[in-house]
Amino acid sequence: MYPDWVTKHKQKGTNISCIKGRYYLYAVSSVWNKEKGRAQKITKEYLGRITEDGLVPPKEKMPKVETPVTVKEYGTSNFLSTIGSDILSELRKVFPIHAELVFTIAALRVIEQCPFKRLEHFYKNSFLSEMFTGLKLSGGELSKFLKDFGGNREKINKFMTRFIGGNEHILFDGTSILSKSEKMKINRAGYNAHHDYDPQINLLYAFACESKLPVYYRIIAGNVRDVSAFKLSITEAGLENVIVVADKGFGSEANFNMLNEARIKYIIPLKRNSALFDTAKLETGNKASLDGYFMFNERPIWYYGLNDVIVFLDNDLKILEEKQYLKNIENNIEGYSMNGFIENQYKFGTMVIKTNASKTPQEIYCLYKERGEIEQTFDFLKNLLEQDKSFMQNEKSLETWAFINHISLMLSYKIYNLLREKKLLSKFSIADFLSHLKYIFKVKINDSWYLSETTKKTRLFLESLNLHIT
Repeated sequence: MYPDWVTKHKQKGTNISCIKGRYYLYAVSSVWNKEKGRAQKITKEYLGRITEDGLVPPKEKMPKVETPVTVKEYGTSNFLSTIGSDILSELRKVFPIHAELVFTIAALRVIEQCPFKRLEHFYKNSFLSEMFTGLKLSGGELSKFLKDFGGNREKINKFMTRFIGGNEHILFDGTSILSKSEKMKINRAGYNAHHDYDPQINLLYAFACESKLPVYYRIIAGNVRDVSAFKLSITEAGLENVIVVADKGFGSEANFNMLNEARIKYIIPLKRNSALFDTAKLETGNKASLDGYFMFNERPIWYYGLNDVIVFLDNDLKILEEKQYLKNIENNIEGYSMNGFIENQYKFGTMVIKTNASKTPQEIYCLYKERGEIEQTFDFLKNLLEQDKSFMQNEKSLETWAFINHISLMLSYKIYNLLREKKLLSKFSIADFLSHLKYIFKVKINDSWYLSETTKKTRLFLESLNLHIT
């Protein structure tokens, strides 16, 4: 808030700026910005400096010219370049010519979730254009870069291995991307969760549970099942003593045989209707028949094992699931009945995991629970992919596109991990984080840059994270 002796000078068509403790009055107007979908302020004539004694107009002998003012997004640009300094450093080592271009594109994709064709516009309006000057992001230049850069998978893999380190526990996930380009051979008719058989590619991702960062990706043909690509991916990434933590979609006998034959350790959940899920011990209602318990998030988790299958029981979850099922019966929702309730009564609150890993039940349970956190942020990448899923027309451009998205995902996870560390995930998402920082600007007046004012809400948000935008 400005003092009353300052605000009394603000009339329609004017704006007050505070620069180094002094107050200045400008004539302003606004125009509609189609790109941003909102009105954009245009600063026009400088009207004078506001003092407690009144408005001091410009000297009469000075020519009346518009004060040159440039406004650029600064908050997210500054933050990502700081928190991603290790990524940029490794990019410079492996790709000395294109490191800043790759990093800038990846950062812009995080900030704006924009397709490649709009990168040049956002670059010009971002402070990244001041940090990394002279980058060429026009349509022609970008197309050439995408095609040329993606031809060296060996260097891309070299970069990724720098972040794998000694991670033992690797979570694999995958997503399918529709692509009808007739110039590529890798897009094949396949099947995905949306029951779509159109030509597509599969993206296989690996996440390190220790660092909670994506560390590896690989593009595979749309008709190749993810699990069959594990072995070659593990070899290329140089992973050793790895444990694959997958989701229920991998839980088939064929996949288990394939993983066992390849001597790959795994932790994979089974569906509750699996024939391997033996509920006999639960049916006794006697905890003495179970193998034991451990605490997870201040809740007791009971467990028992049979060969390579472990059953976990969360009584708190059991109560919630029973309550929801009975509510569905009362609301006459199709597929829910008392017979169904009785049939499933010993399965509520359970999780069944098949594993060949030499880990304690508690370690196995905790490792699998990492999936929930990772899958939430993996959705961020899927939203990026949807922006331009059919834009790439050859395998080299596709590889560049996937690598840049990989860098974007690494930056996104750094935001996620910060919110997680500060225990703010229940209050803020990555999108919330970005929405606060992207409206912190820097203003250039007469060749000098000044940090813009911020709202009280944004200041409190930054304080909760102990962040200082300077």
